Amino acid sequence: MMRRHIRTAVAVVATSFLTPLLTASPAPASPARPADGVRTPADCRPALQVLASLPGSGGSQVKGLGTSALAVGSSHELPVYWTGTRVHRVPLPAGFTGGEVAAVNAKGLMVGSLHGPGRTAAFSFRAGARTVTLLPEGAHAADVNDRGLIVGDGGKGGALTGLEWDGARIHRRLAPPAGYSLTSVTAINNAGQIAGSGESVKDEESWSAGLFWSARSSDAAVPLQRFWPAGVPYDYWYPRDIDRAGRIVGTHDFTRLDTRTPTQWLPPYTTESEPGLLGERTSGTFEAISPTTNVSVGTALDSNMVGPFPPETAPPAQAQIWPGTGPLLALPRLSPKGASEAYAVSDDQRVGGSAVDAASTPRAVIWTCALRQAYRP
Repeated sequence: MMRRHIRTAVAVVATSFLTPLLTASPAPASPARPADGVRTPADCRPALQVLASLPGSGGSQVKGLGTSALAVGSSHELPVYWTGTRVHRVPLPAGFTGGEVAAVNAKGLMVGSLHGPGRTAAFSFRAGARTVTLLPEGAHAADVNDRGLIVGDGGKGGALTGLEWDGARIHRRLAPPAGYSLTSVTAINNAGQIAGSGESVKDEESWSAGLFWSARSSDAAVPLQRFWPAGVPYDYWYPRDIDRAGRIVGTHDFTRLDTRTPTQWLPPYTTESEPGLLGERTSGTFEAISPTTNVSVGTALDSNMVGPFPPETAPPAQAQIWPGTGPLLALPRLSPKGASEAYAVSDDQRVGGSAVDAASTPRAVIWTCALRQAYRP
């Protein structure tokens, strides 16, 4: 992914930049109520479930959630999946040393990326198979829908190419809009709609935009508003996921102040909205949205330029959840001073991610019945 980060340290930042980021006041900790339309499963029991890791040192994380007790991700930089809390390796083909499983659909089809010395590859896999299926021309596979359509990217001629696979064949190539180069392809929903990001350059000025591809292969990709075609080099937009209604979530990265903001685009994608930040945090992301219930998750952070100061006084990163209305909410930590991150969310209110335990090890975790244990910090 191409990015031009501008993170020059400054002693004083203009008050006009700080005001919108620092107006939130702390609220007493209180449990959240599910938003209207968010279903709470009848057998929902709030818990922070720690999943097993492969032997050795390093961290683990959940990147996708399947039906029932299936989850996927990585452990010690190796692709894995879990059934319940039990961890299973994904077999590595010759020449590859690691990778991750990025997503899984409702039928158990997993997709992800492998890496080895000087090479990467996109793959698909099903539990019980003896080997993975390498996807033609693929470097990374990011998502898969319940119809088995897979999206990701590949490199050809030095340029990133967006790809959609149907099984083990290329179904279509995802060209960016005219005047843009591709920087990512990140998500596909069951309708076949796809999200990603791109960058445009004109007269030595550049700007970033989220991108949307309809399910019709004859339709050109369109940039998601808002973007700055006049040339503003500080704003970057990164769509991360799309639900069945076409709602897209992601992150707006304002590099001038080192701030990231959770962002949502709704059809017809002519506007972009930002639901705010978690409590007094000064930065944050959206990484995923549930397929049908409009629940989004990500991670709350702090900016090195906006504060707090000194930077080491900032609390660790924390997994956050948004029911689609109202304020963002925090998810409990695994240990009091341990960072946590959220990468996946399901319709039955499971949230997958990573949380640091008391021994300072990042563990793969699932928050069950997440909204019932979420709170305002």
